[in-house]
Amino acid sequence: MSSLQSQKDRPLFIVGCVRSGTTLIRDLLRRQPNTICPEETHYFRYGEPFRTNGNTKPLMNSKTLQKHREIDGIMQEEFADLHARSTTRGELLSGHVEMMARKRDLQSYRWFDKTPQNVYGIPLIRAEFPQARFLHLVRNPLNVVASLKLGKVMKVADIHGACNYWIEAVTIIQQLAPLLQDHLLEMRYEDFTDSPVPSMQRLLAFSELGDRLDLYGDDDAHEERNQYLEILSTKEQDVVRDRCAGLAARFGYDLG
Repeated sequence: MSSLQSQKDRPLFIVGCVRSGTTLIRDLLRRQPNTICPEETHYFRYGEPFRTNGNTKPLMNSKTLQKHREIDGIMQEEFADLHARSTTRGELLSGHVEMMARKRDLQSYRWFDKTPQNVYGIPLIRAEFPQARFLHLVRNPLNVVASLKLGKVMKVADIHGACNYWIEAVTIIQQLAPLLQDHLLEMRYEDFTDSPVPSMQRLLAFSELGDRLDLYGDDDAHEERNQYLEILSTKEQDVVRDRCAGLAARFGYDLG
């Protein structure tokens, strides 16, 4: 079995809090040859059991998810057929990736999934993909909460709700880390923006999604804007510091 073939059985899942820079990491990893990553799937996100109405309706009816699948080259009729043939979430995701590979005429490939909210489904992911690896991407919670308040992609007006997006993701990983052990890598978004080449070297070595380090350079670096200074009031900043500072310190963030 080739290394590309064996990689199908041990994909990478990029998880964490929304608005933490997972799209940037996805785009960097997609540069590796013969690598597939769907648009966000959300297959392991929803709490209702697979193939029940509570699970099926958002997958079928979400305009956002329909658009994601269209970008992947999967039309609604094709997805409905794939869903009907799948008995588990893992079968659905594997079928999704295999369909993308066929449409791209790829016989051998590596793949990964970038759906940060799948952090809520890690135990099920682990059960269906026992060799899977997980990248937990973390970003300064002040900037995460500011992005959620701004709401260009998704809006969370309640400051505590926005904090809970970050707190819950970090806490879930903290509790599951002893189970995941060396299948888990935790990295900071700011490491990729400050030092993209060594950060990608570390991620590629962990994920085995490729070895083309020459595809990255200093042009991939950019400065963090710290938009919380403009978006969050002093009172809101204090709420984030009060609720997140302890967990944030684990990752080297000094919220002040």
